Amino acid sequence: MIHQKSFLSALLLALSLSASAQLPALSEKPWLGHFVGHECREYRFGIKETGVMGLEVFSSKGAAMGFDKTVIFAVEIVENNGATKTIRRPLSEAFTTENAATNKPEKVTLKGKVGGNAEFELVIEFDDELMKLGARITNPGTLKNPTLQIRSRFQKVYHHTPEDKLEELTKKDRIDVVTIDKKRDKLSAFDPVDLASEKISGKGLTNLRVEMKAYEGKRFEYSIEGPGRIVLGNPGDVATAPMHGFSVIWQADAAKDPEGKARFVMEVK
Repeated sequence: MIHQKSFLSALLLALSLSASAQLPALSEKPWLGHFVGHECREYRFGIKETGVMGLEVFSSKGAAMGFDKTVIFAVEIVENNGATKTIRRPLSEAFTTENAATNKPEKVTLKGKVGGNAEFELVIEFDDELMKLGARITNPGTLKNPTLQIRSRFQKVYHHTPEDKLEELTKKDRIDVVTIDKKRDKLSAFDPVDLASEKISGKGLTNLRVEMKAYEGKRFEYSIEGPGRIVLGNPGDVATAPMHGFSVIWQADAAKDPEGKARFVMEVK
C-alpha cells in the first residue's frame, strides 16, 4: 500500500507539472526545463517552460554571475483606469507557441494571456550579443484602455555589500540616457532619484546605457527600433538609489504600430 501511495503521489505530481507547463522544454543541462536557451560570449538568456525570462551575465572567468545579478525580463499589460493603473502580468499556465524548444534560437514567437482574458504576442530575435524584443496586444479582453510594455529589471546587485562601502564601490556606476528630444543626462547609481519623473524619463527615452561595477565593467545598451519609447522605474515606484534595483521599460505604441513590428533592443558589451 505504501508503494502504491508513493507511485500515485508521483503520478499526480507529474500530471500536475505537465498540465501547468504550456511551453515545450529542453531536457539537457544547462537548459533543463527551458523553452529557449541562448548563449553568447557575454551572457546567456533563457525562457523557462513557465515563460519566466532571465539574462545571466558571465564573469571574467566565464561563469554566470548568479541570481542577484540576473536581469529579469517580463511582458506586462497595463490597464488604465483614469487616475489609476493596474499592471497585469502573464499567467504562467497560459503561454503557448508553435516553435520547438531550442538552444540555438534565431527568432521565437510566444502567445500569452493575463487576467481579464487579455492576450498578447511576444517575438524575440537573437543575433549573438544583440537581442530584439517586440510585442503587441492581440485581444484586450475585458480590460479598459490596455497598453503593453516589456520590463527589463535589474535587481539589488550590491545586496551583500556593507552599507559603508557602497558609496566608494559605486562611484563610477552610471546610467546614461538620451531622451526622445535628444537631450542627454547621466545618473548616479548611489543617489536616490525618481526615475519615472518628468525630469528623468520625460516624454520617453530612445537610448540608454548602464554601467555598474557589480557587472565587472560590462555595459548594457538599450535602444528602440520603430514607434514606442523607453522609460525608467524604481522598485515599488518609490524614489531610491538605482543600486538598489531599477527597471528599463519599453512601452509599445499600438496606434502607430498595430502589427507589433517595433523592437526593444538590448546588447551587452
